[in-house]
Amino acid sequence: MKINAIKTEKDYDLALERVNALFEAKPETNEFRELEELITLIEKYEEINYPIPEPNQNQ
Repeated sequence: MKINAIKTEKDYDLALERVNALFEAKPETNEFRELEELITLIEKYEEINYPIPEPNQNQ
């Protein structure tokens, strides 16, 4: 499968679906490499679009 950048919410949803399908891929296979690449892209997309705010230190 050709892996593209995740730019939209639809791309993100499709990537998550593909990760589910590949979740039990065996190491050292093409499917496992695809899984690793998709996870990296998903993490980057989430970092940009769903940032976790720093905790408030004053509480």
